[in-house]
Amino acid sequence: MTRSRAQTGSGLLSTLFGVSATLVMLGLAVNVALGLWSRSTVDAIAYDTARYVATADPDLDDSTVKAEALERANRLLGSRAAEVSMKFTSRPGDDQVELRVESPGVALMPRMISAAPMVGGLDRRIVMYRERS
Repeated sequence: MTRSRAQTGSGLLSTLFGVSATLVMLGLAVNVALGLWSRSTVDAIAYDTARYVATADPDLDDSTVKAEALERANRLLGSRAAEVSMKFTSRPGDDQVELRVESPGVALMPRMISAAPMVGGLDRRIVMYRERS
C-alpha cells in the first residue's frame, strides 16, 4: 500500500498522543489511589491510638499510657512516622481524649504537571470519651 506524502507519520502522531494521554491518566489515578490509601491508613492508626488511651485502665498513669500509644502508632506507621504528627491535647483527668493528627498528602507527579500538589493530606482532631466502669 502506498501513501501520499501528506499522510506520512500520521499514525505515529496519533499513537504518541494516545499513549501520552493514557500515561497521564494512569499517573493521576495512581497518585489519587495512593493518597487515599495513605490517608485512610493514618486515620485508622490515629483512631486506634485515641481509642487505646480512652479505654485504658484509669488507675494507670495517663502520660505513660499516651506515650505508649504514640510509640505504638509510630511503629505501625513505619517510615511514614517522620511525616505524621500526632499530639494529645487533652489534660490528665479529663473525661475525653483529644488527639490532633496532621499528615501531608502524597505527591507522585511533578508539581509542574499535577493541578493539586498533594492528595490525601490530613488535619483532624479525634475526640473520644473515656470508658469508666
